[in-house]
Amino acid sequence: MKPKQQTGNVNATNVADSYIVHSLASVKKGYRHTYHVMPPVGWMNDPNGFCYAFGKYQLFFQFYPYGAAWNSMHWGHYTTEDFVKWQLQPTALAPSGTADRDGCYSGSAIVKDGKLYLIYTSVLGSRQTQSLAVSSDGVHFEKLGEVIKSDQLPKSCARSDFRDPKVFKRGELYYAVLGSLSTQQEGQILLYRSPDLFKWEYVGTLRRDMLTTRGIYECPDLFSLGGKDVLIASPQGYETQDWRYENLHSSIYMVGELNTEKGSFHIDDEDEIDCGMDFYAPQTLSAPDGRTIMIAWMQMWSRTTPTAQHGWVGSMTLPRELTLKDGKLYQAPVREIERYRWNEVYVDRVPLSGEVTLADVKGICVELSFTLEPGTAERAGVKVFSDGTHDARIYYDRASDKVVFDRSRMGIDIACDVKERDASIRSVRVDHGNGRISMRIFLDVSSCEVFLNGGERTMTGNVYSEGSGISFFAEGGEAVLADIKKYDIVV
Repeated sequence: MKPKQQTGNVNATNVADSYIVHSLASVKKGYRHTYHVMPPVGWMNDPNGFCYAFGKYQLFFQFYPYGAAWNSMHWGHYTTEDFVKWQLQPTALAPSGTADRDGCYSGSAIVKDGKLYLIYTSVLGSRQTQSLAVSSDGVHFEKLGEVIKSDQLPKSCARSDFRDPKVFKRGELYYAVLGSLSTQQEGQILLYRSPDLFKWEYVGTLRRDMLTTRGIYECPDLFSLGGKDVLIASPQGYETQDWRYENLHSSIYMVGELNTEKGSFHIDDEDEIDCGMDFYAPQTLSAPDGRTIMIAWMQMWSRTTPTAQHGWVGSMTLPRELTLKDGKLYQAPVREIERYRWNEVYVDRVPLSGEVTLADVKGICVELSFTLEPGTAERAGVKVFSDGTHDARIYYDRASDKVVFDRSRMGIDIACDVKERDASIRSVRVDHGNGRISMRIFLDVSSCEVFLNGGERTMTGNVYSEGSGISFFAEGGEAVLADIKKYDIVV
């Protein structure tokens, strides 16, 4: 049972942390990951405040400790030195004041004058404003109150949906991109600027569209990469286009140029970030070594969540290194994960006709990579999390000329919103002009992340199956596997 609300962030976070400690024993271990971030108890969604500060990487997240369902949002907190081993920290923010009585929604973090500032959406009824909190040690946070209020919105903006500030600095000024709803029910991304994080002014609207659910562009983020500006966001109800944007809500990237004076963004290229079932609200940081690292919520809204009965819901993707190639966003798992490889298995080449298993290629915490030459096969690929009856499959399908991620045989049905039609199968078109498709797959107990052709495309999905078997197959013809590598990931 949720305790009675107390005033003051310290009191409210202390109550949450006490509840967490006393509830850990009730969380069932089934489906829990080994090298992905999860809530200690309760509910997790958007990553927040992803940054480097005080000698560590900081990851905050939307958190409700008192139950395995979305509710009044807190900010949970993890730190890491290598993106693989994560340490839980005390809860950073909890609803406590007048402005954020009904929740501390998503936001971001930035270091200024040796202190870590969090800018987040404070919620009171239907009212959403942006508030600030500060810490001198990266652990304990003092709320400083509202800094962007609804009366600072243009007249063309609704006062209710105004959230998810992502702050960044250019020159001597701070900027923030935010999601908003126009008075005409259009989703839009707004740009604000400030000299000091406390005084903000509206600059312009970077994007405006009518989304199918009359939603907004949630969790926008803007960063520089490869000499271009990249704007990412998660539009609610983005219209499906062939095999793209099949989830209820999607995440997109836009490559172009930001004009900070006019408050405009010129788009050169746009595409979906991840074409799997479970990916939302990505956020990036700039690492000290110059890498741009992205992490996202590995779940989707308006679906049944099998882990809820185990006392927790939600997790994060592997952090991913981002690069731009010919205007396209490429993703690769952070290189630090390679330090945790054990028990290498290597097979040079395997002809495929029917189903094949390879010695010692199995497991549920595994990195698996290979090159597929589809040959004459109608379908060819891999089965993972297999127990002989249930599994998930990643394969090339000749009829559609796509790579398919199919979890429909995992043994548990996932109910979803009508817009999705099916939450178990996703497909993506990739380049295979040389007759080959490379796959790099990470399994972690109940998650599967697929990197195709060196990160040209990615597909992320949760798989709730009890099996540990891995097998390769070709149907309706012959195929070839080459350069097969399997590692156990041991953390």
